[in-house]
Parts: sequence; structure tokens; C-alpha cells
Amino acid sequence: MLTDMSGLITEIANKSGIVKIYKQGAPSVLGYERETITEPGPGEVRVRQEAIGLNFVDTYYRDGKFPVKSFPYTPGVEAAGVIEAVGPWVTEFNVGDHVGYHFITGAYAESRVVSTQQLIHIPAGITSDEAAAILVKGFTARMLVKAVHPVKPGDVVLVHAAAGGVGTLLTKWAKALGATVIGTTGSEEKKEVVLANGADYVFLAECREFVHSVLEITNGQGVDVVFDGVGKDTFTHSLDLIRKGGKIVLYGSSSGQPEHIDHGLLRERSIIMATPTLSAYITDREVLEEYAADTFGAFQNGIFEKLAITRYPLSKANQAQADLEARKTTGSVILVP
Repeated sequence: MLTDMSGLITEIANKSGIVKIYKQGAPSVLGYERETITEPGPGEVRVRQEAIGLNFVDTYYRDGKFPVKSFPYTPGVEAAGVIEAVGPWVTEFNVGDHVGYHFITGAYAESRVVSTQQLIHIPAGITSDEAAAILVKGFTARMLVKAVHPVKPGDVVLVHAAAGGVGTLLTKWAKALGATVIGTTGSEEKKEVVLANGADYVFLAECREFVHSVLEITNGQGVDVVFDGVGKDTFTHSLDLIRKGGKIVLYGSSSGQPEHIDHGLLRERSIIMATPTLSAYITDREVLEEYAADTFGAFQNGIFEKLAITRYPLSKANQAQADLEARKTTGSVILVP
């Protein structure tokens, strides 16, 4: 009897919580279960995950906007935690290292095996919660303000969904680079959040009078760049706000893809349209390390100030995704195993 009990305890200890879907659909398809922990192979490590980032792209794989190769499928693309096992041929990482990764699918798990190719060390003084809150979102903000449109002092930038995960970091980083920042958000309650994040002006996205207000702020010239992670609900109106020769950056589509893009208008006003993805900018290990250094450095230097983090248990991933889609969350959302 004792032997049987010992075996049962060992079996339980060797299982890890994980979220899976067996079909695409509403948030309710996200189910929490337990599976046996696997050992890392060559060039791999097993990470005990302490915080898992929730991103809008996770909902696209869940609801069918993006295809998945096979079922069951585990969502999630980023997490931070501690290495608990190291496979053969791994030389740059050791058991006990504090690490994180971005865009390795299958992150909604307590423990998982990952390749070291996209793994990074997390600097001392940064918690797993903080790292998971700024990996993908911080890298995206860095891509936008340093590469896609290098923000300079005097720029006027418009940030849609400025109270969201990327929008919050983007607002703070653009402000630190010397820009005048105009933010939009979806509710009166979030307007104060956007102002607290450093925005100079904030408007409700559905209030179309803000077009006139922005033109007044810019003396009729329009903004230098629009950072749009919303898409369908904001894109068309954004074109009315951009100066001749300005830029619109569509880096996300939380409301869906724009239904119509007036390319004639873009050409007429010499507006540059960009649709960047992180994978196109982070092309190798050297660039990954550069992005990590810049993003963690921005946090350590106080550019992001105190991070706004909303936490959900991993087992409640369905509720977390539902709240994210309903725009009930502010700042970065993480799942805690």
C-alpha cells in the first residue's frame, strides 16, 4: 500500500498543468489539464514557468483567425521562469538560470521544454512577472519607436489603445524620446490611466470629434505617425489625422483587419503605410540580444516606471482571454501557474 502511494505521489509530482484546445472557438474551448513532464533533448532546456504573457495573438490562434497545425494545441508565445533541467550540448544556460523567451508557441503551461535559440537571460532585479509583461510587448514597442519610425524630439505621435499592454509601453517610450503623445482608449475610466502613463492628450476612440481636436493640437498639420494596434475600428479615421508625408503603422488588429484601405489617398498625401512584425525585425541572435538589452534597459532606467500588470491564474486562461477581448484589462496581462 505504501509503495502504491509513493508511486502515486511521484506520478503527481511529475505532472504539469497545461492549457489546451481541441477545437477553435470561443474562450470556453480553453481547458486546463495535467500532463507528464518531459525531459529536454539536445539544445533544449526545461523551464519551470513563473509568469506567462497573454497577447492578442493568442486569441487569434484560439478563435480561428490564425490556423494551427494540429490538435490538441497549447496557446501562448512568451513566458519567464527558472531552468530546472538542461539537455545535451547546452553550454550557455544552466539549471537555476532566470530566463525568458518570446514567440515560442505553447507557453500556457507550468513547465515546458524549449529550444535555447530564442531563450534570453533575465537581468538581476527583474521579476518573472515583470519580464513576462515586457518581452513581446516591450520588444514590439522598441521595434515601433526605434526601427519602424525612429521617434525624435518634437514628433507628434498618436497611439491607439494607449491603455493596453503595448500601448502603455509605447506611450511611455515615445514620451521619453521627446515626442508629444496623443492617446486613444475605449472608456472614460481608462483615460486617466493613459494620462498617468505620460500621454499629453487622450480621447475616446469612438468619439469622432477627436479628429478635430487632434488637428487643432497640431495646428492643422496632423501627426507625424499613428501607431495602430486596433485596425478596423480606427484605421480609416487615422488617415485624416496624418500630416502629408507622415506614416501609419498597423502593427495589430484587435478589432479586425481594416475593411478598406484607400491606397489612392495614401499616394495623394505621400503617407507611408507599414505593417511590421517582430519576426521580420528580430532575425538572429545578435538582434534578439539587442532588443532584450534595450527593453530591459528601458525598464531599469525608469522609462516604463511601475508596470501595470493584471494577473490571472493559468487555470483561468479562458476568463483572461475573454476579458482581454472585451477590453476590460489595462496594461500587461499575465497568467500565473
